[in-house]
Amino acid sequence: MNCVVVFGRQPQPGRAKTRLARGIGDHPAAAVYGELLGATLQRAAAVDCHVVLSLADPPSGGWEPPMRVSTQSQVEGDLGHRMGHTFTRRFGDGYDRVVIIGSDCPALKSRHIVEAFERLADVPVVLGPAGDGGYWLIGQRAPGRLDLTGLPWSSPETLSATRARLRDLGLDWNELEELRDVDRPEDLHWALADPEIDRELSARLKSAATTARRESP
Repeated sequence: MNCVVVFGRQPQPGRAKTRLARGIGDHPAAAVYGELLGATLQRAAAVDCHVVLSLADPPSGGWEPPMRVSTQSQVEGDLGHRMGHTFTRRFGDGYDRVVIIGSDCPALKSRHIVEAFERLADVPVVLGPAGDGGYWLIGQRAPGRLDLTGLPWSSPETLSATRARLRDLGLDWNELEELRDVDRPEDLHWALADPEIDRELSARLKSAATTARRESP
């Protein structure tokens, strides 16, 4: 059995996409993130697997995910600890292959998730490199032997340190194509202009940014 876990959070002004918010404002950043989260869940739901939304913070104010999916709250600790706990929990539930993806990558397609599961038939770990030195996807097959503790998170060295950890552990891995997250205003500008990004999603991102800017207090 396969499981996709989307790491995300409630698109709440002041809590979501804080680096993006420094350039476009809290409300537009939250609105943009809401569209990215919804698109990510749609891409995941199109794959033959179980989908879980893993929230960094408990939702507030009666917020509901943009589509009906299983939800869980992440444990305390750095990103490596939270992802490690997620892998352990899902393998404990009986899943053979588990893929964790971020929720802010507009170029993500369902085929990327399918490819990750396919590659896990041949190697124990799959990574999806991001342009900022991190990764937008990490997948493992049971029992999940990659130790993610002690790695430099939110750093240009995250991916290279993970590769080094894999070599130290003697684990083979595959990498998918490099994609780009939306973390800063320049990333949003790129997403709106890049012809590879789904045009419908680009239109929703533009509308979210401009409408929320006009309506924000």
